[in-house]
Amino acid sequence: MTTPEPLVRQPAPPRWPPARRARGAVWPALAVPAGAAGATLTTAIAAAVAGSQADLALQPVELTLRVALLLAAPCAGALLAAVAIPRPATPAAGRLTAAGIGLGVPFGPLVVLRLDRVVRFGAATTALTLGVLAVWGLVGAVLAAGWWARPARRAERTELPGPPPP
Repeated sequence: MTTPEPLVRQPAPPRWPPARRARGAVWPALAVPAGAAGATLTTAIAAAVAGSQADLALQPVELTLRVALLLAAPCAGALLAAVAIPRPATPAAGRLTAAGIGLGVPFGPLVVLRLDRVVRFGAATTALTLGVLAVWGLVGAVLAAGWWARPARRAERTELPGPPPP
């Protein structure tokens, strides 16, 4: 007679309640407008600070600071969008939400800086502008994912019973 092998129980995968799953699917859809709004706000503020009278008569340091401010503004908008959107519950939703913010970030500079006029300067300038827009989107997605990965952004939950009724 053979001895039966002990049964090894595999832990069941966590099940999310249906309402939680449906609520979590909303954030990736709202990430694109949130990224666009954050980038538009920060780029508009940076453009106002940089001034509209900027020309090549500026001192090199002043011109560099103005350009750096305008280059960093959409990335700050991505962080603003990541702050406004709660941390996604699952890693897949987190990747989708970060990608949505990255897709929305280039719309801010397009709206504020009127980059549609770049086409007049030729194909090389247009290609360079499209490359900068793609980099803004990529950096925005990475910054948003990094914001949610911070340990302080994780909330620990306990299964302890609530306080006794009064």
